[in-house]
Amino acid sequence: MAMVAAVLFSANAVPHTRTNHKDGLIYVWIPPGTYWTGCLPGDAQCIGWERKRAEVRIDAGFWIGQTEVTQAAYKKVMNADPSFYHGANLPVDRVGWSDAIAYCSRLGMRLPTESEWEYAAYGGTIELPKESLNSIAWYDANSNDTTHPVGGKQPNEFGLFDMLGNVWEWVSDVGAVDLGASPNARVLKGGSFYNAARDIRVADRLGAPIDLRHRDVGFRCIADGGW
Repeated sequence: MAMVAAVLFSANAVPHTRTNHKDGLIYVWIPPGTYWTGCLPGDAQCIGWERKRAEVRIDAGFWIGQTEVTQAAYKKVMNADPSFYHGANLPVDRVGWSDAIAYCSRLGMRLPTESEWEYAAYGGTIELPKESLNSIAWYDANSNDTTHPVGGKQPNEFGLFDMLGNVWEWVSDVGAVDLGASPNARVLKGGSFYNAARDIRVADRLGAPIDLRHRDVGFRCIADGGW
């Protein structure tokens, strides 16, 4: 099985991080490299709307939120509290795509592309997770139908938390044609506390209108290397 071209992180590696003082969140440096999008060999959960399997090169490194945007961070930046669930360290939820764009823009950041998100989520490999799903993600079997404080599960090998589960995460890509969604749809990634195990996969994706504000939808921001 091919591996990414970037230097792989060991489970004990210390990620290169910095704090954005505008929102108080930690961001992790992701080096450039390559990975395979689409269903991985041996993934029996693929159900047909994943991207076609292809090798993707991420030419430039980037900074990405170590966690999903929290309610405290969203309140600090946007002076708003849209969430259905309440807790400063819970992921913000009920944010539409335009809300997420506005937040990231105020930080001088942006939403990740689907490829950037997937590359970060794989954590330096293109293998299916070796850890049990329960150890890395909040999903319907362990969430008690609610979000949970960010960073409560094991990180991936890039040092990122909750890339799978807790809340779906907006990315910048249009998701209309290939997902059968409306013309203004965008892509959601990662699954949520509400979803079954088959949806808690890096390859899985969902198309949703930009004004969707659901209790299991959140996001995280990224910045280009010059940040």
